Amino acid sequence: MRNFYGDIKSKISIVIFGLFFVLCFSGCLQTKESAKAVSASSSWFAGAALAANVGGYPTSVKVTWARADRSVTGYRVYSLRPNATTGVNEWTNIAQVDDSQTSYVDTQNLSDGTVYTYKVQAIDALTGSEDGNSKQVSTVTFYGISGVAITGKTTATIALSGLSGAYDAIHIYATPTGGSKTLLATVKGNPASVDITGLRSGVNYKFTANAYMTYLSAEDGNTRTVNGETWSDSFGSGLTADTTYFYRGILNVQGYGLAPNATAGPTGRQINLIWLPFSNSSSSTKYKVVRSTTTSIDTTVSTACTSTSTTSCMVCTVTGAQKCIDTNVSAPPQTYYYAITQMKTDTSGVEYTEELPCLNGTGSGTNICSPTDFIVTAHVPPDYMVLVQRDAANYEMCLNINATSDPRHKQRCIYTGLGAVPSTTGPGKPAKTYDSGYYDFGYNLFVDRYKMACNWTRNSSTCGPNGCVGVLSTSGSPVPPDASLGNTGDVFYGFQYASSADTCYIKTTGLNGSSGWISLSSANLSSSDLATMTTNDPGTDKHQPAIGYFSPEQASNICQAHSTDYGSKRLLRRREYLAASPLPYISGEDNAYVSGLRVFDAPQFTGVCNGFTTDIASGATASEAIANWLGSSIIRNIITVNSVNLGNEANHYYMIGNRSSTLCTSRFGIQDPFGFGLSGIPVSDTFTKTSGTTFPMTLQASPSPYDSGNLDFSNFSFNGTLGPNQGVVSGGWYYFVLASYRGGATTGYPCNSSKELASFIPSLGIPICTWSGGAQTLRSLPEFQSTGSVGGAPLGLSGVYHVGYIPTSTGPTGNSYVMTVGSSSSNAGRWSFGFTPSGIAYSNYSTSLLCGIEAE
Repeated sequence: MRNFYGDIKSKISIVIFGLFFVLCFSGCLQTKESAKAVSASSSWFAGAALAANVGGYPTSVKVTWARADRSVTGYRVYSLRPNATTGVNEWTNIAQVDDSQTSYVDTQNLSDGTVYTYKVQAIDALTGSEDGNSKQVSTVTFYGISGVAITGKTTATIALSGLSGAYDAIHIYATPTGGSKTLLATVKGNPASVDITGLRSGVNYKFTANAYMTYLSAEDGNTRTVNGETWSDSFGSGLTADTTYFYRGILNVQGYGLAPNATAGPTGRQINLIWLPFSNSSSSTKYKVVRSTTTSIDTTVSTACTSTSTTSCMVCTVTGAQKCIDTNVSAPPQTYYYAITQMKTDTSGVEYTEELPCLNGTGSGTNICSPTDFIVTAHVPPDYMVLVQRDAANYEMCLNINATSDPRHKQRCIYTGLGAVPSTTGPGKPAKTYDSGYYDFGYNLFVDRYKMACNWTRNSSTCGPNGCVGVLSTSGSPVPPDASLGNTGDVFYGFQYASSADTCYIKTTGLNGSSGWISLSSANLSSSDLATMTTNDPGTDKHQPAIGYFSPEQASNICQAHSTDYGSKRLLRRREYLAASPLPYISGEDNAYVSGLRVFDAPQFTGVCNGFTTDIASGATASEAIANWLGSSIIRNIITVNSVNLGNEANHYYMIGNRSSTLCTSRFGIQDPFGFGLSGIPVSDTFTKTSGTTFPMTLQASPSPYDSGNLDFSNFSFNGTLGPNQGVVSGGWYYFVLASYRGGATTGYPCNSSKELASFIPSLGIPICTWSGGAQTLRSLPEFQSTGSVGGAPLGLSGVYHVGYIPTSTGPTGNSYVMTVGSSSSNAGRWSFGFTPSGIAYSNYSTSLLCGIEAE
């Protein structure tokens, strides 16, 4: 451009020239044709309709007209231009266009700040002569706005192009998103820039500058705009190193799939958003939640969402509170993107909504943000599943590692320990790439709302008066149902005495030639059989007992037998279970236990979780037990069956969705997320024995056959260098507690040399003795403990032990083990774990099952 805007030598010479030009225009041209425009048209062509300044540099003018009423060969465009010899303005033919055109853009050496007059003549197709109309149209040229620099929440600087002109003033306008064009300033002279005040914070504007000329009684008409967004109270400026924003991100997101038989909580599809109060909030702060099916979100929208909405729509507005419930969601698979913003009132008393930042840049400085920095992603879960949302999982885990969450990056936090990021999002998915040095759960995940249960047949007269349920044995080995009972496809749930017994059977042809009643643990069951036998729907007409007595391999098969709109379910990873299982304890989230609980708590099986309730009196007969179990007055309230004829309570399983454990619900909506029974919930992380035939065993993490090689544990090993060497143990158990012993025993303590653990890695839920992997951010174990004891055993995590279990087998090197969570009936909890030998289906190792599926 010319120096500042062109090649004009000086403001003074230009102004003088402009004044002379205007004066000459109103006098000198009267002998020819006045710029004041004769408007006569011919009988068949109306002539020029409009001359409009286009703006920009170099400047241009667009002349338009309507088509002639007869056949023409084209149109000639004329403009009043000075004769090169005489200097007198006269009509000059500047263009001829064909008959298909109705406009022409003049770019021929036009000068800023000059009035230009045009006429258009139609060429008769028969005679070749012009129509002769005298219609004239004029405009003043003006480069218009050239840029905008946002300088604050309510201020901006407008840069102008051109330093002179035949106009009397410059009008500065701003049009906010969804609003009307408003005059902000009128300036005279030839300013290079104009400072603007009185804007709304956090609003995207279209700025324009129009030149006004009294001679024409109009503005130049250019439509040139420059976008700029004012700095936001909520989201900051978007400039480098700006940490002044007040948005703090998500506290929790609860997504529920359709669950008509849910015994507590939502039965329909819904997504609950719970966010942290903005730093500048008060009891009168008004929030607005908007969603879309794309990341292009317009927070100014006022149209309410419906289940079929795909574009930006309003979910809710709330004052003071930080929760919004979206019940107008569609069926899965569906991804929604949410934005949470503040509603403000401008100086004139008009309410408006702050927009997401960086929609169109800031006009100056280095723009490092993106609107997606402040967008929350949620997926609609499949039936009877819940959403474990990435931001919410990050926020909770970052509390565990005592690190500050970053609301601009999905609530991740600085962390350099093991388990920082996942290997992939799920089986068969490509490797993921994450920034190093942060904890990030990494993706959205669905987890069963209730554990998998035996879907026994309630109405089957061929099984018995109560359907396919009964006592199969009261001692010794398990006994399958009598072959004469049931029809093909019926599922039988039978009480067994022995802890190694199977309890769920299907009558089927099965695989490999097998037929009759086949137990859940059998390898001869097809995927369709497993899908028929198991469910996580509590049902309406029967109690659904959680399944048990299956191998890790069968646990994986059971999950995969159930399909969803997002694919087949799978075993959870240990890392996923840790994020999904914590109970609500953070002030502000739904049903938070804010009294007496700390960050690491997972209540014991008495109290809030009410885990082993005995609803059947000791000494009851088997028939009495069944009658009580089926009684409508106690529907879903029985967690265990306990009588002298039916074995001990640990060998019989609570009913999924039972009302007695509704308080024991994770912050994401999973009921009874801990592993009750003699063992816990199998996860897909696998380990291989590396100690040969010697004992105690050492275990090394290995690629998981259940998760397409996933190895979140990397090279972690339980060998006394990283994880505790189990040392001299009793019965395969060893406890991870600080300088303490189980029940006063002299064995079982970790890290034998020091009798204590150095650190604990919350992101993987494991303690370590020493660490040689470089600088780490690890937590000191005493932070995980509370005082007191239960049954002579030391407490950790306010009532849940750090416990691990490795079987005492001394088999050959290479034995495969699957990690389980909640590894003991007396020690189960979020942070406890054990190892299940592959191929073994004892109650010691697997007594309940939660499945999951990645949402993305």
